[in-house]
Amino acid sequence: MFATSTYDEIIKCEQCIENKEIVVFLFVRPTNQDAIDVIQEFEYIYYNSAEYCSIYAIGYSNDSQKQEDNHYRRVREIIDRDWYFSNKAFVEFKNSLERRIKWEYSGEMEVLILQNNPGGKDPLNFSNYVAINVNKGLREGYMDSFQRFMESLIRSARSKVTAKEAVSDLCKSNISIKDTISEAIEDSKKIPSPAKQIIKDRLFYHCANTVNQTKYCLWR
Repeated sequence: MFATSTYDEIIKCEQCIENKEIVVFLFVRPTNQDAIDVIQEFEYIYYNSAEYCSIYAIGYSNDSQKQEDNHYRRVREIIDRDWYFSNKAFVEFKNSLERRIKWEYSGEMEVLILQNNPGGKDPLNFSNYVAINVNKGLREGYMDSFQRFMESLIRSARSKVTAKEAVSDLCKSNISIKDTISEAIEDSKKIPSPAKQIIKDRLFYHCANTVNQTKYCLWR
């Protein structure tokens, strides 16, 4: 798990990754207790996900020089370093990503899952991304908790990456983002509705197969 303020920081990190893996963007602004509770999980998520997926906390930095920057404020100590958050950096990243892909930020906690692209001109592949509105999922009972969802997501990512390691040319293999998310939802949901039905909720589940920014995909 990484603190990141800009897209370039992510690109620099991903250029060092040689194998296919899942990449996760966390949009969590430290503005209420629910968000603070999630931020307290960052260190655990860091150690739990390290070998199988890259998770980026958007708008954050662990650069000690940020304490002199008026746009950043200290949030808490994570992995033995102070982490800072900037609404300015968060908004700039969010706006840039909205222009890049067919996605609109909900204003709530969101998890955006995509795949890396080792060796490619752009080390990130947004062609099959999925965005999950965490707050919507909690309100509707689609997930029991953020913690359980992330645990299930990382477990699913681990199983996908481990399975791909058996393929001779890993860099040409694709990881199914849709299957990964489906497994995570199935494992963490609070109500007994099938995952196929849950991800038809347009305000909860948004994928790359949209035609425009207001149209959401259904399970196929």
